[in-house]
Formats: sequence, structure tokens, C-alpha cells
Amino acid sequence: MNFSLIKNTEKLVTKPAITSLIHSIFPLLDSSASQDGKAFPKGYALKPFHQAKHIGWTHYGVMIPELPAPHQFFSIMSVIGTPGALAFDTDHVFKDSPRNNATAVMGTAATYPDQFKGYSIPKECQLYEDGSHIQLGQNITITGNYPDYHVNARTTDFELNIRITNTDKVTWFIKSPIYDHFSLLSQYEGVVSYRGESQKINGLCTFEYASCISPYMIRDKAIPSAFKIPLDFFTYQIINLDDNTQLLLNDTRLKDVKIVSKAFIRGLDQYNQSFEAEFEVLSYQDKAAISPDGVEMNLPETFRWVIKDQQKIITIINGCVDTPMIYGLGSGYVGAYHYKGEYQDTLIEGRGYIEYIDRRK
Repeated sequence: MNFSLIKNTEKLVTKPAITSLIHSIFPLLDSSASQDGKAFPKGYALKPFHQAKHIGWTHYGVMIPELPAPHQFFSIMSVIGTPGALAFDTDHVFKDSPRNNATAVMGTAATYPDQFKGYSIPKECQLYEDGSHIQLGQNITITGNYPDYHVNARTTDFELNIRITNTDKVTWFIKSPIYDHFSLLSQYEGVVSYRGESQKINGLCTFEYASCISPYMIRDKAIPSAFKIPLDFFTYQIINLDDNTQLLLNDTRLKDVKIVSKAFIRGLDQYNQSFEAEFEVLSYQDKAAISPDGVEMNLPETFRWVIKDQQKIITIINGCVDTPMIYGLGSGYVGAYHYKGEYQDTLIEGRGYIEYIDRRK
């Protein structure tokens, strides 16, 4: 590809153009809103689709928003292949070509900072075509089929072994012919071990999957940042409101134009319901984070979510990040926070999990 022929492409992708795309075309492709209140479809295959002709990358994720100290949270956020999006591409850790590369951030607050790795899929990974065995190096293994999985995650001095039971309570972030992305409300039970000490753990978690096209399906070589999909802001957060109810929060932007700004509530006896939500950073951490490839990013210290149902405020979350923010969520970071707020006219307080990327200029 001759990049000099399209050197002005970035200038053409303006905010008005993105806004028009989001309001006119995106709703025609995305049917996620129609999935509220519905069960996860039987027979849906969570396949890795490595080198498939119609899929460019897939994602497997397991997130536990609260764990006992010193861990506070647990996260596996893996990408098999490369999205071709500014926020999520990490070209500096390529171990192979973009389609033959996998990345993952994995660990807890205690295992900071060495949690992010890149892998050559042909040389370091085992991916069964049916999705029943996903292994990245010696660090992450996810085995099973819906609704039962076993997850093993390990690094130096750390190991997590849990069994996960998915419910049929699914949240669709996007459901389209070219991109599916969803989260299953799940229950986990197992053991986390760190520096010789083990703790039994159990509770609610999320089990997540995505599959999507990418520009690397056309050309399996790195492309400059200026020509990647201009997804430049992303935050995704998880709160277990109680032993049965889970709140998901997402703000995603292209060229700082919101694609999604929603809250999702589901429970063991409640199918997903979606609501409008507004995210605001109230203060930033004193020092900008600097990634391994030299990108500076301002990370939130305090923030607020306001969730509405038909213009009526139903939930307010005020969060304060209190763990290290760990690099490797694409080009961004993962961590955890303490929050106070109000839900259904009741004061609430607890802990949440946060993913955060800000590549806006």
C-alpha cells in the first residue's frame, strides 16, 4: 500500500463526518438495543477465528471487579489478531505479523507492573478451532464450552485457578454482521495464590467475547497510526452492586465523538437492561502515565457516572481510583476504584473495575 497517496486521509475523517456516520449508518448495522431482555442464543460459537477470511481479530476476557487485598481485582483482556484501531493496537509488542500476533493484560493489583505480553500465535499459542481451548504462552489458559469454563492464569509468584459458570444473562455491546461484542454475567469459584499464600474466592464476574473484521485482513503488515481506525477514547467499568446484580458502564468515542455512552444492568434473575449514561472525569492523577512505546496518557483519579432512564436520574456513581493503573488494555490501562453513590434511591458504596484509554489529541 502506498501511504503517500492517502496522506491526507486523517484530515478527511473529521468530527462532522464521524458524527454523521454514527447517527445515520451505525444504527442500521447495530442491533444490540433489540437484545435487551433476551437470553444468550443457544449454539453461539465462541471461536478464535484465527486467519479466518471473514474475521480479523477476536477477544476473550474474564474480569472480576473485586477481590480481597492485596489483589482488589482480576483481569484477562486478550486480543487474538490485531484490531487496526488507534486505542487498541500495540505495534511495539508485535511478535509476529498483525494477524499472527496476540496480546493480553493479565493479573491483579498485587502483580503490578509486569502483566502485559505479546505472543506469536503460531509459535506460542494453542487455539482450538471450536474455542474449547485458548492458550497464550504459559500464562493464560481458558478451556471449556458455554456455559462451563476453567481459567488458569499465572505469572511469577502468582496463580489463579477458577471455574466459571456462565448464565444466559448477556449484554450485547455491539451486534452486527461485521462485529459482535458481548459480556456474559457469570459466577466463579476457585483459588488465587500469591507469594506462597492462597485464598479461596467466589462471586460474580464477567466472561467476554468479541469477533470483528480488521484492515489487516487486506494486508497483514503494520500500518501507521494515522491510518488506523480513529477510536481514541474508551472506558469500560464493572461493579457488582450486590451478590446478584451487576452494573456495566461504557463510553467509547471515535475522534472524540461518542459511539456508546451507556450503562447496562443485569442480574442472576434479571436479563440485561440498557440505559443512557454520562461519564465525566473530575480530576486526573498528578503524573501522566507513559507507556512502553512512549505515549503519554492522563489517567483519572476521580470521576462520575450519571445514569438515566428516560431523562430521570436513576443511579450516580462517584469513583476514586486507588490501585496502580496497569498498562496493556490495548494502549491503555486497567485498575480498580472505590465508589460511593446512589442506586434506586438507596445509598451504595463498594469497589469497581476500570479500563481506560485516552488517545485524544
